[in-house]
Amino acid sequence: MKFIYKEKTTERLDKFLSTQLKDISRSQIKKLIINKQVLVNNKEVSVHHWLKNNDEIIYNIRKEKKEKKSNLNIKIIFENENYLIINKPSGILVHPTDKKETNTIANWALEKHPHLIKVGDDPIRPGIVHRLDKEVSGLMVIALSQKYFNLLKEQFQDRSIKKEYTALIYGKLINTNGEIKTPLERDKKTGLMKAQTVQETGKEAYTIYEVIEKFINYTLVKVQIKTGRMHQIRAHFYSIGHAVVGDKLYKTKDIRKKKKALSNRIFLHADFLSFTDHEDNRPEYKLPLPNELKEVLKNIK
Repeated sequence: MKFIYKEKTTERLDKFLSTQLKDISRSQIKKLIINKQVLVNNKEVSVHHWLKNNDEIIYNIRKEKKEKKSNLNIKIIFENENYLIINKPSGILVHPTDKKETNTIANWALEKHPHLIKVGDDPIRPGIVHRLDKEVSGLMVIALSQKYFNLLKEQFQDRSIKKEYTALIYGKLINTNGEIKTPLERDKKTGLMKAQTVQETGKEAYTIYEVIEKFINYTLVKVQIKTGRMHQIRAHFYSIGHAVVGDKLYKTKDIRKKKKALSNRIFLHADFLSFTDHEDNRPEYKLPLPNELKEVLKNIK
């Protein structure tokens, strides 16, 4: 299907197509552009491409290859018509990357609730309000309507949602509680997040911790994050010389020298989540540590 843009003023591609393809939603149109099914002047463009007079738009209406279904077995902690609370396993991506993975939480949620394609800010993250790193396990909330997506998103932005994690870190912390407020920014060379302890650059990051138990070479901590930066907990503890056990990316020099790993996965688990619902109630959700992390604690006692 081909269109010629005849207006003298510029217009965004996705907005223009929504007027031409009235049986397709705006979010689906964005997905078509992302999947390179829409070309402008025979070139691949972004969702936010601006059209000019006489631009030629080609929409490939050939049937898309049927996407592989996810084979995930995700435990649902709570479900109603507004949202899902799930226990995300370690080793699972929350949403696809440029590699278009299918075994993700987003794909699983979309298979369970197809209407989610219209929920959220991004069609590859349907209903996804927040995320956990691939290696991290624990509680996640998924919005089942745009109204609830907006409600939860606002609470994440104003930091009224309470999220707590349990982490095992290397070494002994001197204080029984504390906070880390060092700004974080991505290292252009490594792609990892680094704490800016000298110069005030990077994005604000705020982590609060409390010691649960001290061992000879390790400390078990309860962690709250007031900001949601990429790898925040991992990068913050690494910055103070206490890497999270099992973290393959943020490892101090002494940990790199050890041949045998204490854990096959990162010891970081989101075990508490609370937010305000549409009736001004404040539900709380809790999870115990997974068995594999309980085994790690047994081995160090």
